[in-house]
Parts: sequence; structure tokens; C-alpha cells
Amino acid sequence: MALGESDAHDRWIGIRRHQAVLIVLGLGLVGDWMVRAQSLTIELVVGVALLGCAVPARDGLTNGELLSVVVEYLLRPRWHVVAMEPSDIGWDLRARGSVVIRGYELEHRGRLDLSGADFVNAERLCELANGLSMRAESSHVSVHVSGASEGVRTLMTLASSASACEGWKANDQLVRDVVGFDDSSGRLGLLERWSYVRTRRGLVRVLRVRDFTAVTSGRALLEQLQQNSPGVATALHFDVVEGAKAQRMAARAVHRLGSDGAVSRAAGFRRSARSALSIERVGQREELVASGKALLRIGVFVTVRAGSLDELRVSTKQVVRAAEQSGIRVERGAGRQLPWFCFQLPGGPGW
Repeated sequence: MALGESDAHDRWIGIRRHQAVLIVLGLGLVGDWMVRAQSLTIELVVGVALLGCAVPARDGLTNGELLSVVVEYLLRPRWHVVAMEPSDIGWDLRARGSVVIRGYELEHRGRLDLSGADFVNAERLCELANGLSMRAESSHVSVHVSGASEGVRTLMTLASSASACEGWKANDQLVRDVVGFDDSSGRLGLLERWSYVRTRRGLVRVLRVRDFTAVTSGRALLEQLQQNSPGVATALHFDVVEGAKAQRMAARAVHRLGSDGAVSRAAGFRRSARSALSIERVGQREELVASGKALLRIGVFVTVRAGSLDELRVSTKQVVRAAEQSGIRVERGAGRQLPWFCFQLPGGPGW
């Protein structure tokens, strides 16, 4: 299926919903100030401020969203603790939220690209997702690929009620290693800064993949990101939406984009290439969901670890460059490092 920009940024006639609201309110206040006698200056100031908040800034955010990020960062405590305790049915991981998970390690068999086992593993993961979609509630699955001196290790986490597919063996200790625990206390202290998180083992910066639009067809999406230094790890999270809800969501997406296109043409705007591709993409999605395939909410995070701030900056630039060369757009997450660190953890506590 064709991939593109995240559906989290819904657009209406080329702009996002909150931008449309801010523009309408801002123009309304400014227009009222201009035509009404004895209007207050504060009305003009608020109207201009609302229009300014609708202007795109950086990292896919508008000025209004960037302002909210700054406010949340200033109000949030700098110190945070991630706790992990064993339970009868797996690991109880607590960060911003709490999840109970089981960990499974992929049984690597040498050069997967030569043996064809990578395609087999991918098909098994698809079958796992299709099976989970038959449940009466959504299920969360995460896959973590991390490099170390002894080689690459791949972890998959599932809810305690689910079972892993063939080719994965239970390994709860690997969950601790991926989180970053370096002792047996079961607690990991975090100190949040504007562009990174500090732990006892060094500095960590989390990037989030936002857009796959320019990825070459038939090429592995995250291949080049995984060929960076051993301090770089990738985390793929996906919520498997239960079947009946998935069909409703897919149908609504097709209807929304179709209505948006009709309104745009009625207003005199021509359909852009981006909107045409979006309609094609959601049409493919609806057909797949109708045929019994799983609908996934996907989040991809790239974690960069370093011992010093200079090393972290250099490694981050290398990762961003590698992502751009492979057609992937990433967000740097300034002011959101603590939430993103918790989101990328096994099981996605706080999702």
C-alpha cells in the first residue's frame, strides 16, 4: 500500500483543522475591529495573535502548537522515573502510563537477506496483526531493533494475553536491556532537557518518523536508519484496531477526503497531486480492511544514545541525514523528549 504523510495531521482544503479554526476566529476578530465603531484594541491584538498561531513554524508544528509545547515543557517536572517490576504474567512497565507485557527475541539466522527469512518474518508479523484484529479490543505491538558490540538484537513485545509467532523466543531480560536498566533496582531516573533526556548511562534523544512519501518503491523503509552507529535503535509501534472499528474508520477516511475534494472543487480549487495520492491511499486501505486485513496505527521512533552532548549532536545529524537520503522525514522533538522517550518504550506506556 502507498505510504505517505501521517494521518495525525488531517487537512481540510490544504490546512489542518486547528489552523482553520484559528484563521476563522482571527479574521472574525480583526474584521469586527475594523467595521465596528469604538471597538477595543485588545480585540485586534487577540485576532492578530490567533492568525500568527496558525502560521507553520518548524518540525511540522504551527506557532500555536510550538507555544503549547513550550508551556507544557515549562510546567512539567524535570525529573521522571520509569519503573519496571515482574508480575505473574509478564513485566509491569510504568512510565507515563502502565502496561503489562511479555518480551520475545527474534532468532536471527545469519544473513536474512540471502536466506529469504526476512520475508517470512514479515509475513508472520502480518498474520499476527490480522489475528489480533479479530479481537474485541485494540492490541499494541512493538518491535525494537538495537545494535551492540555483540551484534543486532530484535525484541517484540506483546500484551500478556497474546502469543508470539514462530521464530521468536521468550526473553524478558531483553526488555530490561532495551529500556536501559543497568542494575537490578527496576527503576530508571530521567532528567529532561529541551533536546534530550539524561540517564545514568548517558544522553538519549528520540526522533519520530513523520513522513514516508519519498521512499523508493520496493525498498526497505528503515534499512538505512539501522545501518548507523551502535548507539542508534529503532522502535516500531503499532496499535491493531479491532475489526468493526477499523472498517468504520477506513470508510470515514474515504468519505472525508472525498467530501473535502468536492468542497475544494466547488470553491474553485483544483485537486492537487498530494490530495489525489491521499485519496488513492485511503481507497487502498479501505479495500484491504474490507478483505479482512488489519488496520494499524503506526508510530516509528529512532533513539540516539551518546556519552556527551557533542557526540549526541553529531550522531543526531547523521541519523537525520540518513533518513532524508532514504526518503524519510523525521521530527526532532524539541521540548517533547520526555513524552517521546516514554512512547518509544516497549509496550508504549502512555500511548
